[in-house]
Amino acid sequence: MKRALLAAVLLPLPCLCTAAEDANRPTGSLWSAQSRSLILDNRARKVGDTLTILVQESSTATSTAATRTSRSDSASFGGLTGGLKTLNRLLVPFGASGQAQANGQGATTRSGSVVTRLTAVVKEVLPNGNLVIEGVRKVGVNNEKESVTVTGVVRPQDISAENTVLSVQIANVTVQYDGKGPVGEKQRKGLLSTIFGWLF
Repeated sequence: MKRALLAAVLLPLPCLCTAAEDANRPTGSLWSAQSRSLILDNRARKVGDTLTILVQESSTATSTAATRTSRSDSASFGGLTGGLKTLNRLLVPFGASGQAQANGQGATTRSGSVVTRLTAVVKEVLPNGNLVIEGVRKVGVNNEKESVTVTGVVRPQDISAENTVLSVQIANVTVQYDGKGPVGEKQRKGLLSTIFGWLF
């Protein structure tokens, strides 16, 4: 009786093992049951997701100003009239004139470009689905520290299949580039240059 009961319990075990092996056996397909759906992609869509920003910014600004003023004055004395004519022989006719001119002009031209790429993080998802992003990249080489900060609003439809977006496609974009170190210090005006620029 005991042997019959033990046989009844052990007989289903080979069947269960065979079923488990069949479930884990490769079928030749590249996708398994644990694979992600083909419909989903890796594009950023929620807070905490990341995406790559391709920064390609360039700007040029020119400002010119010109000022020109002039003034002239003249006066002359030919002699006395009336009863004082007799005194004219004692006086020498004279004249005076003056003229002043001032000319000034100035021009300023600034240009700059930033080309880099960095990873940004989704900080907020707006009610319309747009993404508020912020990314910071810092690099230090030979005591020279550089940082690029990008903030703005990204439309989901502007994000490529590779989860990248161009900086020109970001609304309200702010691209800030800062550098500190020996090179940055050399670009600053000296004390005398600053004083002369303020005076003149």
